[in-house]
Amino acid sequence: MIDFRYHLVSIVSIFLALAVGIVLGAGPLKGEIGSTLQNEVAGLREDKAQLNDELADADTEAEARSSFLDAVSGRVVGGSLTARSVALVVLPGADASVSEAVTDMLGTAGATVSSTTSVGEDWVTTDEATAGARDRAVEEVTAQTGVETTGDSSDPRDVLLARLLTRTAPAGDSGPDDATAREGLQTLADDGLISLDAPDFTRADLVVVVAGTVSDGDEAAQTETAQRWVALAQALDDASRGVVLAADLDGEGDGVSVLASLRDSSTADAVSSVDDTGDPMGQASVVYALVEQDGGGAGQYGLGPGTDAAFAPVPQS
Repeated sequence: MIDFRYHLVSIVSIFLALAVGIVLGAGPLKGEIGSTLQNEVAGLREDKAQLNDELADADTEAEARSSFLDAVSGRVVGGSLTARSVALVVLPGADASVSEAVTDMLGTAGATVSSTTSVGEDWVTTDEATAGARDRAVEEVTAQTGVETTGDSSDPRDVLLARLLTRTAPAGDSGPDDATAREGLQTLADDGLISLDAPDFTRADLVVVVAGTVSDGDEAAQTETAQRWVALAQALDDASRGVVLAADLDGEGDGVSVLASLRDSSTADAVSSVDDTGDPMGQASVVYALVEQDGGGAGQYGLGPGTDAAFAPVPQS
């Protein structure tokens, strides 16, 4: 059994050790310890300065590459999509600057952007009252345009929007004429489900879906909503010559990424994606991914997780 003398000896030993340390630190080792610390601090400052210089050099190089790619993009992608029409579908949470940059790049590639459709959050809402009004509007437009939505694995509203925006692929076109499709889209817009920018509307051959993150609700609700947007992309792909989902992962905020949800689903076998469309390389990759889609292929491109390559295959001249 440990007695009182044992505890007393232990306590005395501790204080003796502290006293020795203080004496040595303040006496013989004082200069050595201080010198060592000063040298270490000086070394850390030099390392920090070097890292800052390297970071500044890397930023300068990246800006130079981006400027070069931006300057030569016309020659790089020019003519890649001549005689092709593209529908731009913008989802809630998408970056407006990405939409604008992709639109400009599509024009540079020779494509005609036949419509820009911003889809509202009510398109995928699970609120009963809102969903009921939405579904009644969809039924009205379905009857108005004569679009056949039954017998398809996708949700009828997704099938309707896809058939109104795109030409049925790959064999022939069984959808409504452009004027009827335009009227149907306007009805959906009047009901607040979408907004449409299409002065010279025609149904498109290809589609670019511009996406961001879903941030409303808890994580489970965000995941479900993101999957609903992926389902819309699948419906658009079924009704057209191909779809590319474009996003800028570096610029995305908190929430569930629609692009990441696509790559985690079987839809990635059919729908392509590009995750760095905030940069000229990613914008050019959207064009090349559309060319690949037009030829029956698909792939995931960019610098984020789940990619097949850094950029889409460059078409053979």
